[in-house]
Amino acid sequence: MKCLFIFYVLLSQNLVDSILDLDLNDYYSSYLEDPEMTQKHCVCVPFWQCNDDLSDLDTDIEIIDVRLHEPKSPSACTGYFDVCCKVECGRRESSIESAIMENRILGKNNRADFAEFPWMLGILKGQAYKCGASLIHPKVALTAAHCVQAKAKYTIRAGEWHWEHSNEPLPHQDREVESIITHPRFHPGSLRNDIALLILNAPFKLTKNVGIVCLPPRNLRVDIKRCVASGWGKNSFRKGSYQAVLKKVTLPIMPSSQCVTVLRDAMLGRTFTLHGSFICAGGEPNKDTCKGDGGGPLICPILGQNGRYEQIGIVSWGLTCGLSNTPGVYVNVMIFSEWIDTEMIRLDLDIDLYKYKY
Repeated sequence: MKCLFIFYVLLSQNLVDSILDLDLNDYYSSYLEDPEMTQKHCVCVPFWQCNDDLSDLDTDIEIIDVRLHEPKSPSACTGYFDVCCKVECGRRESSIESAIMENRILGKNNRADFAEFPWMLGILKGQAYKCGASLIHPKVALTAAHCVQAKAKYTIRAGEWHWEHSNEPLPHQDREVESIITHPRFHPGSLRNDIALLILNAPFKLTKNVGIVCLPPRNLRVDIKRCVASGWGKNSFRKGSYQAVLKKVTLPIMPSSQCVTVLRDAMLGRTFTLHGSFICAGGEPNKDTCKGDGGGPLICPILGQNGRYEQIGIVSWGLTCGLSNTPGVYVNVMIFSEWIDTEMIRLDLDIDLYKYKY
């Protein structure tokens, strides 16, 4: 019996070793051809990449037994070793997430990795890039209200990285905007309550380069010193050009009282007040968001969860770009959580997809 057990362990290990040599792109690309998975809100991946029910998988033998010989959903995925793994919001796909980034989002040396921010979206009007946005549901994008107009036609692109290259590891996806829900108290002049939901004509297929960002609850638990903005905006305020490759920049959150003081001193005068629908981030020289980054996400690491992020801000406005001690101003996503939930429930859309369970 003991010899048989040792043989089974060795056989199991050999199976796992051989499986790990397979090309993961085959699994992700096969998922692209399976629209049924979008409705299930899961992604077909090899069993060893799925974090579901990890408490049940303590040994190689259990992994082989549970995932290969007795799969939970044998007909859900086409690959023999695949399982339909639940969508996990806010997972940043980067091997260098802790690297120090020296330049602002309008700099030259701060490219994002491919699929690093799978929730990052581009808003197109015709063939022209207009703003950024984020994916909070396969059929819903979150953006700044100032980026869209009620009667205009827009296309949302997901999974994009380099706008000038089509030869990327996974293709991008395009969907049309079916309807626009702007916050009822949005004020175009002051940009107060600068938030909107874009409802798409069809859901995006969730893949390695297309995913959902987490949205924060009222009891926010994130690291506000290592927040990250991403976008394809201009590389300087006046004569800059839009970026072909997705950029990123680390930005600490600035307390509102400090933000009011510095913005008053900068240009806005003693009577300026910061509306409660805004937060501020940045203030370090040459590190900022800029024109064209509007609508894009500002994400912060969830404490105690390596590689997982919540979106606490939406790029809204600023005074020029990249000036020392002059932060950018972002929509405070947290105070709109109830409004977002209400609109999603009204449309019979699953709100659990963007909620991180603390």
